[in-house]
Formats: sequence, C-alpha cells, structure tokens
Amino acid sequence: GAMALRPFTPFLTSMLDHLHHMTPSQVRRLFLLLFAVGGGEDEGMDANVGGMAAGSMGGAATDIVIRKHLALAPFAKKRIGIIGTVAYAVSRSSQLQEQQAFIDNENNMAETEATCLAGSAAVASSPIVKEIRDMIESAYSHCKPAGVSLGAGGGLGANNMSNGNHMSTSSMGSAFSDGSAMAFMLDELCHAVRGGRLAAPIREWLDELFQSEFENYYVGDFEEESDVPQGTKGAVGNDDDAALDQIPTSSQDLALLNGTSTNKIAPPGELRFSIAGAESVVYVKLLPLLSSHDRTQRELLPVQLCPMFRLMSTLSDLRYGGKGLSEIDAMLECPLLLPTPESSGIEFEDSSSIKQWVVTSSYFFATCWVRQLINSFIYAANEFSEQGGSNAAHTVGSFTSSSQGFNCEEVQKKIVARLRVLVKLEEELRFTSSKCFVFAPPGLDLLPAPKELYDNDDYSNNNEENETNSMNTADTKSMSKEDKKALATAKKMATKRAKDKVKSKVKRLKMKQKHEEQLVTRSSGALRPLDPQVCVALGFAELSVVGNAGDTQGGGSQGLSQFQQVTTCGGPVTTLLLKLLQKALSDALSEKKGMAFKARMEGNNREEDVDNDNPYMMAKEHASANNATNFADIALASCEESSKKSFALLDSFLKGGVFASLYEHLAAVAELRCGAGPNKSNDDDAKMEGQLVETARCLFSCVESLISSELLTRSATGRVFLASILKQVAEGDRDDYGSGNKRRRPTTATMNKLLGYVMDNVNEIITGAYTGDLDFAMDGVNCMQAIENCSKRISDAAAVEAKKNEGGEDDAPSFPTKLSEVADKLLRQNWPDDTKMNKGNVGKLLSLFVEHSPSRMETLSRLVNDVLQEVPHLDKGKGVAVFPTCSHQTFGSYYSTVLEYLWKELVHLFDSPLGKTKDHTAASRAMELMQQMIGLLQSLFGLTKEHDALAKKSILLQQLKFGSRFIETFVLKAIPFFQVHFQQFEETILDIIRLFQKWSRQLYPFLSHGKREKDASLDKEAPRAKKALEMFVHKVKAMLKKNGCMTALWTKTLKAKDIDGTTLKGENTSKEDKEEGDSADEDKVEGDNSDEEDDASSSTDTSENEYDTDDE
Repeated sequence: GAMALRPFTPFLTSMLDHLHHMTPSQVRRLFLLLFAVGGGEDEGMDANVGGMAAGSMGGAATDIVIRKHLALAPFAKKRIGIIGTVAYAVSRSSQLQEQQAFIDNENNMAETEATCLAGSAAVASSPIVKEIRDMIESAYSHCKPAGVSLGAGGGLGANNMSNGNHMSTSSMGSAFSDGSAMAFMLDELCHAVRGGRLAAPIREWLDELFQSEFENYYVGDFEEESDVPQGTKGAVGNDDDAALDQIPTSSQDLALLNGTSTNKIAPPGELRFSIAGAESVVYVKLLPLLSSHDRTQRELLPVQLCPMFRLMSTLSDLRYGGKGLSEIDAMLECPLLLPTPESSGIEFEDSSSIKQWVVTSSYFFATCWVRQLINSFIYAANEFSEQGGSNAAHTVGSFTSSSQGFNCEEVQKKIVARLRVLVKLEEELRFTSSKCFVFAPPGLDLLPAPKELYDNDDYSNNNEENETNSMNTADTKSMSKEDKKALATAKKMATKRAKDKVKSKVKRLKMKQKHEEQLVTRSSGALRPLDPQVCVALGFAELSVVGNAGDTQGGGSQGLSQFQQVTTCGGPVTTLLLKLLQKALSDALSEKKGMAFKARMEGNNREEDVDNDNPYMMAKEHASANNATNFADIALASCEESSKKSFALLDSFLKGGVFASLYEHLAAVAELRCGAGPNKSNDDDAKMEGQLVETARCLFSCVESLISSELLTRSATGRVFLASILKQVAEGDRDDYGSGNKRRRPTTATMNKLLGYVMDNVNEIITGAYTGDLDFAMDGVNCMQAIENCSKRISDAAAVEAKKNEGGEDDAPSFPTKLSEVADKLLRQNWPDDTKMNKGNVGKLLSLFVEHSPSRMETLSRLVNDVLQEVPHLDKGKGVAVFPTCSHQTFGSYYSTVLEYLWKELVHLFDSPLGKTKDHTAASRAMELMQQMIGLLQSLFGLTKEHDALAKKSILLQQLKFGSRFIETFVLKAIPFFQVHFQQFEETILDIIRLFQKWSRQLYPFLSHGKREKDASLDKEAPRAKKALEMFVHKVKAMLKKNGCMTALWTKTLKAKDIDGTTLKGENTSKEDKEEGDSADEDKVEGDNSDEEDDASSSTDTSENEYDTDDE
C-alpha cells in the first residue's frame, strides 16, 4: 500500500519537474501517488494561503506546483493544476469514505436508520469536506475570466448590448480557447464522479452548484399560457405551423423571435426542434449567447455548455450513484433558440461576416449540444437489465430504463427524434461552415483563405471584351498587309488571354472548393464525439426496417418473409448510426496503435476523454465464473483484462439487437435491389437506389470491421462472442443471446455456415442487380474477402476441433469459389464510360478471380489467349468482348496479374506433391504444365515485342520483375526435378530447356534498354535478372555434363537487338565489351533453330554472356 511507497517519495516528488512532458493520464496517476504517500497534516500548506485549504496530503511541493500551474494562463499549464485539484479531491474523499466505513464497522454494520445516519452525518460534518470545496472553488475561479465569479447569475453582460454594433470579425471567436480550461475542469470532475470516489457531500454540492449555474446561463423559461399576448410569435392562435404555443419570459429573447431586436449582429431567431411541443417548459438559449456583445457570454459560456451538462447528467445518473436521469429529462424535450432556417439558406452568403459567424457558431454548438443529449440519455433507453458498467461507480444493482425513471419506448422515441434533429443540424453546419471563412471551431486557429480567391478581374474582362468586339468589327478591306497581320496577331493574343482567363477561373473554383472542404472537415472534426453506446439505437423499434423489432425473432427464414413487404431501407439516421458503429467496432476490435509523443503531450488525443483510462475508478471485483448469472459474466470473467472493455461493448450491442439490425438491413437492401419488391416510379427509382447503395456500403464496412478482427478468432472467448454475433448478423435472431448462460463452444462447421449466410447476402446485393458503381461493388468484394479470411483463421485456430467434425465440414461453403465467381462476374460486366478502372479495383478483382479459380492454368490460358491477345486490335475506349474491363487503359493490370500468377503457379507446382514426385507417370504431368507455362510467357512477351504501343515502361518493368523470379524458381526447383527424371524424359526435358531458353533470352533487351535510357526502375531489377540468367546457364551445363549430354550445347555469337527484336546498328559491342574481349559466346541447347534469332535479345555487358546467334 501507501506505506510501502513512502521510501520512493523523493523520486515521485522529483517527477513534478517533468509534468509538461507527461500525458494527462500520467499526470493524474502521479498526483494520486503523491497524495497517497505524501506528508501528513503537518506538512501541508498554511491555512487559507492562496485560497487553498489546509491539510493537503501531498506535501508543500505538490501544493506549490498545483497553485503555480493554476495561476498560469496557457491552457497546457493550467490543465496540470486542474488535474492536481481533482486528484486532491478524490484522494481526500477516499479518506472520508474510510471514515464512514470505520464508523459503520463500529456500529457492527447495523441496518437501522440511526446507525446508517451516524456514518453519513460524521462525513458531512468533517472539515475535509470544506477543504475539498475550497480547493475546487479556488481552481474553478482560476479557470474563469476576470469579473466572473462562481455561481454568478444570468444577467452577466446584459447591459453591454450597446457596445457591439461596431465589432470586427477578427475578434469573433478569438476567446473560444479561453473557455477550454473551464470545460476541461468540468470534464475532469466528471471523470472523478464516474470513478465513484467522490464523497456524497461533495457530489451533492457539485450537483446543486452546477445545476444553478446551468439554469442561470443556458436555460430560458416560457410564459404561462394565460399571459401570452395575442399576435406575438409563438403565441396561441398564431397560424405559423413552426411556432410554439409558448413565448420566452426574456424580453431580449422575445425580440429575437419577433424580429424587433436592436442587436444588429443577431439574425432572426426561432424556437426549433422541440419534441414535446407545448409541453416543453424551458428552452436552450444558444442564439442569445452567441449574438451577445459581451465576450464572456458569446465565446466562453458556449464552450462550457456540453461539459457542464455532461457533469450534471453524470451526477444524476443512477449508475454513478445519482437519483436517476429523469431529474433532468426536460432538457431532452426542450427546443433550441436558433437562427431561422432562412438564415442558412440562399441568403447566407449575402449576409455580413459577423452574422455568418453567429449563424455558423449557433449550428456548431447546437450540434454539440444534441450529441451530448444523446450521449447522456442513451443509457436510459435500455430495456434489458444492465449491471454497473466498467466505468460505473461502485454501486450494486441493475439499471434499466424504468429504474432511471423513464418509460423505455418513450425515451427511445425521443432519442430517435433527437438523432433526426442531429442529422439536420449537421447538414446545416456543413453548409454554413463551408461558406463562413471567419469561423474557427474551439481550439483551432482561423484557416486563412487562398489569396487567389479574392482576385477580381471583372474590370479587365470588360476591357478585353471591348477590344475583342472592336477587332471583330474592324474593316479589313482597307487595311494594309501589315495591319492585317497585326490584327491577326492581336486576335491570337486575345484568344490566348481568353483561354488563360478560363483556366484561371477553373483553378479558382477548384481552390475554393478545396478550401470549403477543409473548413467542413475542421468543423466536423471538432464536434463533440458520439458515445459508442449510441449504436444501440439501431435496435430500437423506431428504426427497424420491418416495423416492430420484436417481430423479427427466430431464424432467418421467418424474417425473410417479412422483407418482401418492405418499401424502404436506410436513410440519414441509419447511415449516421452505421458509420458510428463501424468506427466503434474498428476502435474496439483493432490493435491499438500508439499515438505520436507530441500529440500525447499536448493532449490532442480526442479518444482520451471516454473513460477508457480513468485512474479515479474504484477497484472492482469482477464476477467470477462460478458466481456468474449469464454468458456475459462468464465470458468477461475468463478473458484478459485488455479485452474486457471490447467484449463488454459487444455484449451491450448483442443485448440491444444491434447485429440483428445489420441482418435486417442487409436482407432489406437485397430484397429491394434484387427482389420483385413493390412497384417503384421512375422518379423515385434513382433516389432509392442511391439510398440503398449508401446503406449497403455502410453495412459492408461494419461487417468487415467485425469479421477482420483477430480478437474474435484467436481466443475461445472471442470465438464464442463471434458465434453469437454471427447468429444475429446471419439469421437475425435477437433472443438467442439472452436465452441462457450455458453456451457450447461453436464448431468450425457452424461458424462457416453462418459466415456463408452473410456472404450470400453480400453477394446478392452486389451481383443480384446491375450497378454502375464500381466502388460500391469493390466494397462488397472487400467484405466477402474479409469473410473468406475469417474462415481461414477460424479453421487454423480450431484445427483439432475441425478434425473431430470432419463429417460436418463437407457442407461448409466454398468461400474461395464464391469469391472467384463474383470477381469473374464483375470483370465481365459493362461499366459506365466514366468509371475509373485501375489496379485497385480491376487488378484486385483479377487477382481474386485467378487466385481462387478451381483451375488456375485453364484460367491463365484463357486470359492470355482469349483476352490479352485481343487488346492490340481494340479501338480506343473499347474493351474485349468477353471481358469488357480489359482495354488499353487496364492492359497493365491484366498483364502484370497474369505474369505474377504464372510465377506463383510454378511455385505452387513444386510446393505440391506433384512437383516432388519420383513417379515417372506423375512427372510427365508436371512437365506438361511447365511447357504450358513457358508457352504462355512466350505469348505474353510476344505481345510487347510485336506491338510497340503496349511496350510501356511499366510493362517492361513487370516483365523483368516476374521474369527473373520465374527463372529463379525454375533453376532452383525445376533443374533438380529434371535431374531425377532425366533418363526417362531426356527429349522432353531438352525441349523444355530449349523453349525456356528461347523465352528467357528476351530479358536481355530490357536490360540493355534500361541502361541506354537510364531508367532507374529497370536498373534496379537488372542485377537480379542477370544473376538468374547466369544461374540458368551454369545449372543447365552442370546437369547436361552429369548426364553425358554436353553435345546438346552449342555456341553462337550474340548480336545487339532492341526490345522490338530489331538489330541495333553499330551497337554489337560497346566500350566495355572491347575491354573484356569481343569473343563472348552463349551456350545453347542443340536443336535450337535459326528462327529463334528474331526473338533474341541483347545487352552491352559481354561478361554475362548476353549475346545471340549470328546466322546472317
């Protein structure tokens, strides 16, 4: 414990000098250790020094460090003081809890009201409570700007409205970063509350304090209905459909609504996005804050809005010792006072820069607010019993929607309504942030616009237009030859200037578009992140594609009959949740990568604020496997600590039916795209197709993130979770996961069967109906490839189990065959002319088609003889009839893929039993395959030799690269194989070597071509190719000598040729050749006829026998 660490106190204290090099998490741990092992009461600071209370636990050095950093202005420095303050509060609260536990033990833990109150009363009256409060108040006051005190009322800056009509855009938003310290302290206190180590009196004080501040700053009240004046916007009887039946009590807010405000920087306001309508009793004041002329209201308070509400909701949350989220449920329903929709319409760009800033800022903080609302109330939407999560306080019991004070169905409907609001707000924010160049999100500097965007050449355009008109109307009959010549020159110059102007205008448009995209990216990236738990909304009945989610129980066959009645699938909310699910699964299931040291030191890791690393958390005893009551408890008790959080997240998704929702959407998309379905009009068909494609791509990403995770296949617990997930994704079974705690370990056959169902759904979506979107098809192919790889990992991890279930494995789906068939079908499809085909799509499809083909050699032969041979005869822009994806544009992808797999097929041949056999009958088949491979290589190389248009540098590089690899494998594997069977197949072997030598000589022109053209890529591959060619000559000589067939070799003098086979004049030898001698020869196998001379190649390096026969 702490006493054992006392000897290390000097070492821990010395680390205070290096706090600026530590991450926030490391700083937290250091302060907690210092307070645990620090000096006693006598070593603390003096009473009431600098606002700090006496009795600090970490010694004088720690107290000084905290006070110093709190007084510093930079956020990075002040953050250290904030962390130290909260760590002090947590450590002192632990002492209070120990005191209460001691008193309870003294009273023998009697369960009477009197004895229970004894410990609580002692804690409430303890001087430590006052010390903690004083410490927090002092730190919070250091975070606030001058003139603002803790607990200030809502009239802050109300009288300063007359000073802001002459504000400049350069000052707008400049103080956003000043509010970061306050926001950080609120988040840090939230960490402490979620850790469960703050004493009850401190929690109650924080709850009362910040609820009062929140109501004063951010919440407005409505007038009673009887007090509403007729004719006022929002009053009863107003014909405006968007108006509410209540009006604000604040005259300034009412003026914004009625358009009578004297605030010149404020756009017209409107109460928007109310759920409960007239039942709302309050509203959130965003526009009044952001249009205020008071700097604190405009730029500091909005930054604190979400952190303060997060702390309030955490204090109220039953999971963290609160009384239930129903205490603050009014915030989930209330409207927001925002600019009118017209303010962000077509008139937005005509507004002043200041109004643009106000509108954009309003949408930014409104979006953050709605995200925080969803994050806070999503835990009140659980209809299943949830134990205190890994981040919950040390409390006992289960937490459901009813225990939090809600009706499950009602709160789910409200959350879905807020999700729809979030989609609208994000759309508004994307537009306004792209057009507002003066807005910068909190924590970021203003992004300067390119100077070229402000170039105004309208005046010069008018002058040039006048000059052009005068030249066109000039009378050329009376002109001399010199004048006519000058006029023609002037017209040419005018035409050139006009073209340059068009290019300049296009360039500016592209620059503006790029700048707008950067602005949108910055704004979207600075938004408050959604909690991964929000993904459970996919399982809500409101978002089910078949109506009531409860009706989709049971197996997949029962669910499929319901999808025939589905008329729509997907939408903005579903897309938002699916993208969030993909990110959550990717973060939880992928291997964690360490972030850069600078980013960690500066605290730029946005994921740090998700309680994944909360040192304030109380140590909790996880349920043992013996005491577990369900499968989740058993699994979590048996898995590693590092995997528990990932599995806990999967457990909540399984209970919420999230993965069953994936099945429903996959089946619905397949039915709507490929089934008979309802009759659709032509007008809606394109819109529906776009929505289905977008939904399907999100579904593919989610499935791929799940299936690609090795965490779910490398351990028994992971495979059990994977089986439960696949049960929902493949069959839509919502009830199986929670049916009982006894669950058998899934067999490989069962897993493959479920994976096969998922692959069939994906296959049907991308190939069941025509799609002109190749990117969409590739997303589906990537998903299918992930499924095939997952099947391999499962089989490898359960090899022993697979042997025990050999009978069931016969029915396992053939994933490679399906993958090859899909790739074949997509390669044979006619795609739109504007489709970009490259190695990333067509090349990958071809690789999958060849690699997983049942007969590779037949596939390769068909590609060479029936496809690639047709390319030279194609018209520009046309494709081969049987493979429309093969054209001049994609010839390189086809060519390199076939070359690569010819080499791989040779490797595969000698890795198989056929390539190692000593049986002469089987050896004959192996030699036939080698002859076939070499013949295909000869045909491929002949294409570039006979057609100069195909002999591009990239093609030559692939020929040299895979040609040298083929030679290496042939020399290392085939020559020893020939040695074994030489006596029985002498003529066949000599024919193969003769054919191989005829093909391999064609590498010589590439070597000499690279040297002449000084091509770095070809030169890089040259040494390996030369070595392989030399090895071939020496190994063949050795084999023939060993078998007494040296007479089969003969020598001829080589001559230099170009890559097209033509002889290079005057280049038979080079300077280097003459220095080494001109008598170099090359050995050939007897029987090589003179026709091979045309296929010979050359090089200028005579030391490596690069010569051809000279029969002329």
